[in-house]
Amino acid sequence: MKVSYQWLQNYTDIRCSAQELADIMTFGGIEVEAVHYPGKLLKQIIIARIISKENHPDADKLSVCQVDDGQEIKQVVCGAPNCAVGQKIALAPVGCKLNEIEIKKVKIRGELSLGMICSEKELGISDNHEGIMVLPEDAPLGVDLATYLELQDIIFDTEITPNRPDLLGMIGIARDLAALRGKKFSYPLIKLQETEKSVKDVLELENHESKLCPRYTARVIEQVRVGESPDWLKKALLAVGLRPINNIVDITNFVMMEYGHPLHAFDYDRVQGNKIVVRRARAAEPFPALDDEDYELAADDLVIADTEKPIALAGVIGGRNSHITSDTVTIVLEAANFLYSSIRKTALRHNIATDSSYRFERELSAETADVASRRAASLILELAGGNLLQGKLDSYPTGYQPDCVQLRPSRVKQILSVDISDQLIRSYMERLELRYIESGPGYMVFEIPPFRQDLEREIDLIEEIMRLHGYNNLPTLLKPSKIMDRESIFSRRRVKDILVQNDFLEIINWGFGDPLDLDMLEIPENDLRRNTIALKNPLGRSFSIMRSLLLPNLLKTALFNINHGQKDLKLFELAKVYNRGDQKAAEERYQICGLLCGYQYPVYWQGKDREVDFFYVKGIVEDILEYLDLSGSETVRSSESYYLPGQAADILWQGKKIASLGRLDPKIGLKYDLNKAVYSFEINLSDILSCHRKSVPNYSEILRYPPVLRDISFIVPVKYTLADIAESIRSIDPAVIKQVQLFDEFTGKNIPEGHRSLSFNLVFNSPTKTLTDDFINGIIKLIIEMLQKEFQIEMR
Repeated sequence: MKVSYQWLQNYTDIRCSAQELADIMTFGGIEVEAVHYPGKLLKQIIIARIISKENHPDADKLSVCQVDDGQEIKQVVCGAPNCAVGQKIALAPVGCKLNEIEIKKVKIRGELSLGMICSEKELGISDNHEGIMVLPEDAPLGVDLATYLELQDIIFDTEITPNRPDLLGMIGIARDLAALRGKKFSYPLIKLQETEKSVKDVLELENHESKLCPRYTARVIEQVRVGESPDWLKKALLAVGLRPINNIVDITNFVMMEYGHPLHAFDYDRVQGNKIVVRRARAAEPFPALDDEDYELAADDLVIADTEKPIALAGVIGGRNSHITSDTVTIVLEAANFLYSSIRKTALRHNIATDSSYRFERELSAETADVASRRAASLILELAGGNLLQGKLDSYPTGYQPDCVQLRPSRVKQILSVDISDQLIRSYMERLELRYIESGPGYMVFEIPPFRQDLEREIDLIEEIMRLHGYNNLPTLLKPSKIMDRESIFSRRRVKDILVQNDFLEIINWGFGDPLDLDMLEIPENDLRRNTIALKNPLGRSFSIMRSLLLPNLLKTALFNINHGQKDLKLFELAKVYNRGDQKAAEERYQICGLLCGYQYPVYWQGKDREVDFFYVKGIVEDILEYLDLSGSETVRSSESYYLPGQAADILWQGKKIASLGRLDPKIGLKYDLNKAVYSFEINLSDILSCHRKSVPNYSEILRYPPVLRDISFIVPVKYTLADIAESIRSIDPAVIKQVQLFDEFTGKNIPEGHRSLSFNLVFNSPTKTLTDDFINGIIKLIIEMLQKEFQIEMR
């Protein structure tokens, strides 16, 4: 079902982004499958007029049309059966993109076509693909369709579960959103002014099938003026995929989408005998439907008939023999409720799917029928004039008997494992329009509103409380236990292998630590690593806590090896660190810590000796993160106290710190008697594996078309990061820009202070076509304009 953002605002205060509203609906049980912005596509479509039409010389079903778009006459080949001279149409000009299709200048069977005349389905307005979209005569030439239709709306495609028919209308969605968000909700104002003349004087009602039709109501309005609907009504219908027809039919469709309850209007003068009869069809009885099909009915079909013939297939589709026309003066407004199983069988038997049958198949409330009828009658009086006859015909043998459900607050707390006060429980229920009846020792009683027939038992009410309270707000008391996390084990093993392949040696130390090390590393007092776990009976101060970081033991191990003549070191330890966190129980997390000093590789007489530096350490860390499938990480200045400022970095993923690296501050090194350059890194493996697991690689076909390589060089202020610049370049056209790689950075002569020169290699490729120089030059131009605007670059 399509839900209009602007339509919802008529009933409750929204004031949130489309994505926020989609999340609220989805987590509240209204699944949002897609979000559409119809105005974005329609901005390209131009209103034009067909000024001539000729048959295509080489195709029987094609026409060659000359269309005027307000600026020039264009020739367009069209295959729609309903195009005609004088029509105002929606023209997609050359260069326009409709979803994945680009409109091009082409020849169709030898005839030049400079655009496409669009149907409603091609424009995403509705599913109607039977012909082109014909616009009203007053539509201005040359204006884009989004501006003309004022389609600045946002449309949500939702999937409504069968047990919630109350959500099949805008009011139901808005009512639920108001309850979820704790906002006010208001129903539309209904004003009815009836004449002294009674409906019973002009119409009779006989319901022979009260089991199949539990309720049937009819109102009569005389002296109506059938005509075109006002713009606001037509736009509301178009937003949800319905085609405007005339004011009477449009009002019934509008109220159906508003309340979720279908209505139908008959031409009173075509109802023979002035009588509405609800009965079963006769075997093989003919019925001419509004979809221009003639059906042969079965004896199990329920029909709405007059004294001579069926005038509607109940709950499914109306008939051509009684529908509203421009000559209609008096209407019969039907609002009814039908047995859902009967409607489902009839629709399936005759292969008819309508908005009406879709709703009646889900067991609507009989009470809503009268509300929808009153709302439609009010709108008809407002938009079409007329006189509403007094009263209504109403066959409702069973009447309405409200249901009550008892709720125990203690049971709510037991099921949800959350402490919710009785006042909050009552507030949640009243938000959903459940009326509080009474309370006693340990229980409360609520009356269920007629539109919530799915609420039958206490557990149903508890589920609603949980929905309004928020599934994410329920506490997780027990963490799932795993006997063995195979992926975590294999990941730790593979990380060790990567380091060993880079000439690292693994060391193993005791899991105990010295609290003095935290002071020597100048760890801040409010740091979580200060919240250590003390041993009750330690062997000494050096073994008095469970260690909360691995680096001190690596520094001591490095000093021992340096004092024994080992100057070039690559050491690592993968072990657990411990702290209390926010809980009394200890938290154990796997961490890997590495230490490097001296030369990168063993001295070789033909090679050039190169000492360990920041970028070498960063490369090793990036190799590990690449194996762990952590793409999109962000490198920022490190906040660690023991690293040398300007030669250290923290690595963030989804805003969370997962690693740090850098050169040990010399003054910290001296505390450990280390008087040479020492580099280290730390990676929080448990934090990574708890929120991300290595994905299974997906096969992608090698692109058939050749790539295009271009280089771009510019001067940019040093305050902008490489990651931001590269991501901004990719964002220009992610489908085509396959790689953005920095290959040179320069500062110094001819480069202004506070700036640097960067050179990137860009790789362009397309899975569908060979990229031309003009196309690539266009993208390069967009990239340069974006960089100049956002990063103040100067091209070199």
